[in-house]
Amino acid sequence: MSTEKTKKRLSKKAKTVISVLCAVFVLLAAELIYSNYYIEAESFEYSAENVPPAFDGVKIVSVTDYHNHGGFYEDDLIHKIERVSPDYIFLVGDIVDSTFTDINVVSRFFKRCSAIAPCYLCFGNHEQRVFGEGLYDSYMTCAEDAGVTVLDNKAVTLERGNDKLTLIGTSNPLEQNMLSEILEGADKQTPLLWIHHYPEDFADMTADAESLGFQKCLMFCGHAHGGLIRMPFTNQGIYAPGQGLFPKFTGGEYYSNNSEMILSRGCGNSGATLRMFDPFEIVVCTLGSEKAELV
Repeated sequence: MSTEKTKKRLSKKAKTVISVLCAVFVLLAAELIYSNYYIEAESFEYSAENVPPAFDGVKIVSVTDYHNHGGFYEDDLIHKIERVSPDYIFLVGDIVDSTFTDINVVSRFFKRCSAIAPCYLCFGNHEQRVFGEGLYDSYMTCAEDAGVTVLDNKAVTLERGNDKLTLIGTSNPLEQNMLSEILEGADKQTPLLWIHHYPEDFADMTADAESLGFQKCLMFCGHAHGGLIRMPFTNQGIYAPGQGLFPKFTGGEYYSNNSEMILSRGCGNSGATLRMFDPFEIVVCTLGSEKAELV
């Protein structure tokens, strides 16, 4: 084979390799943009016999890890929530960001969410950090002015018609005796709705509630950010805060005994972190009453 033919063949192979590499680069760049700007609305259904009939069809939107993004992204997020027409909005921690803290953005976001539906808030690790910087009063004022109910290791009763459900919000793992005190008087025959930022606490905390006599718990969590970089076509993430490498909990539904956790991948990044194959999301959970279906 002549030297000239060899050069032409090598040149053709080089062009093919370069073309493939360019195509891969473009696809990865597109995926990077998609995962860090687009917001999915992932739907779940929770149906049980002991869901009160008046709560049949109730929609809950869970928003976690917003990290005070603001700007046009906030507009997009609010429009996504509005289109769902939720009955309740659960703000499950890290609405603020401790790296680039902007209380004004948080205040505006609270007000816009409250204009859509009643909002209930628990604290995440970023709230705890900004509180340590002396911003607790400012944050609580934002929530109060917007009409957001703060559940910092507290419980409230949600009422629809003559039916009720208990909602608890916790900011850290609780001893069973403290959990018992907070839930004193709550109806143990209906599912306990629960907002708690940290998914790694799910099994232990719901086991404590079940041992206190609650038949079922439905917990909403965040914090894991979907594992940041997910294996394509799987639910396996590379890293999650609180869990480390190859975390067990990244997003979706998880079960322990009679309880269920719905884990959001979150709708924001903190600091310089980026995602891959892991788009932002809000969780939409529709409650179903098997008793209502029988009527």
